Amino acid sequence: MKKRLITLLPILCIPFAMSMTACSNKTKIGILQFDEFDALDAARKGFEAGLKEEGLKNFVIDFKNGGGQDADLQLYAKDLTDSCALTLGIATPAAKALKGASDNAGYEKPILYTAVTDPVDAGLITSKDNPSGYVCGTSDANPVEEQIGLIKEFDATASKVGIMYTQKETNSEVQAKQAKAAIEKAGMTAVTKTCLNESDIKTTAEALIAEDVDAIYLPTDNNIAKNINSVKEAASSNQVLIVCGEEGMLKNGGHITLSIDYYSLGVTTGKMAAQILKGEKKPTDFPDQPVSAKDCSYAFSSVNLASAGLEMPEDMKTAHNWKDVNA
Repeated sequence: MKKRLITLLPILCIPFAMSMTACSNKTKIGILQFDEFDALDAARKGFEAGLKEEGLKNFVIDFKNGGGQDADLQLYAKDLTDSCALTLGIATPAAKALKGASDNAGYEKPILYTAVTDPVDAGLITSKDNPSGYVCGTSDANPVEEQIGLIKEFDATASKVGIMYTQKETNSEVQAKQAKAAIEKAGMTAVTKTCLNESDIKTTAEALIAEDVDAIYLPTDNNIAKNINSVKEAASSNQVLIVCGEEGMLKNGGHITLSIDYYSLGVTTGKMAAQILKGEKKPTDFPDQPVSAKDCSYAFSSVNLASAGLEMPEDMKTAHNWKDVNA
């Protein structure tokens, strides 16, 4: 008796055909996120909200999380640039991976970036004010000088500040240089040390503490943000203040900050993307969209301050409108 194996072929093909039909009339938007933690997650959620607020319809999102791995970022970037009408890179490494993949393929599909400290230094755009090409977005250049100013507010006798960042993160290096200048402008001494990856974060923090620093400044460094508890462990036992580049870093280890709202940053980026996809504007119509200090908010962690045996001075409490991330 003959087996009718041929009947398997249409059965296997039907789901594939149906999935293609369901998506054929929708615009595909790709999102590549460097890694998963509070600030970048907030930017992604804001981006999706911005698309909807701007009235974009009939779209589907293909989201990829690079997990902080360069090889995965490159692989996902190629896939997304090949298959999507527009892509978003969240954080500098993700945005650079998308642009690299697009350049290699010879595409000119729109690429947006967000949570990027210096898009010109990263090679994403050539000018913040007069963009050209197909890349545009929003930068998270945090108010470094104002953040450093919090150290003197907290401790008027502070004289030495440690700066710590990951060597391969160009966005962090930019902020570290700004922090050094701000520290010296405030009449304090800056001590900078770098780590290679998550395995040496704690030893790098301990090396700073051994320099007898009064505080440690952490920029919006993706590697350190993900592993900030290691800095907390090193600093808490020595009552060293930790000033962070953004609010999300306070939940697991930091003490105080003047923070960017990453959700709002994402919303702005999403609205830009929607206008491009609707044909109302081109990437060249959007200069880089930075965040000003007046749009940032003061935040602290009562839990982390208490665990380090630190207390915010009363005059500092009343000088600003503070948000307690542990409330």
